Amino acid sequence: MRGVTDIQAWLTGPAVGCRGSRLFPTVANGSPAFGQYQPSVTGAGFELWALQVVDISGDRITDIPAFRDTERLFPPFNLPPHIGEQQTRVTGPV
Repeated sequence: MRGVTDIQAWLTGPAVGCRGSRLFPTVANGSPAFGQYQPSVTGAGFELWALQVVDISGDRITDIPAFRDTERLFPPFNLPPHIGEQQTRVTGPV
């Protein structure tokens, strides 16, 4: 994706399932990152869905890879597998 038009098309099309997600900041290999939580299928809170790592070169974002192996990769980030409806923070490395 390049530019506002491509990103907008993605967010309102294939990525619409991420609507309502919560992001909590962390750091991965020195890069800014976010634990992404999607609304739970049970309707109670949010489930950990991906680790989004922001790759930056100069003053531009060059990539945002998503890592979905939550059981294996996420414990080092202290990201809980589930958060409550009203939770606004997750403790862990930031």
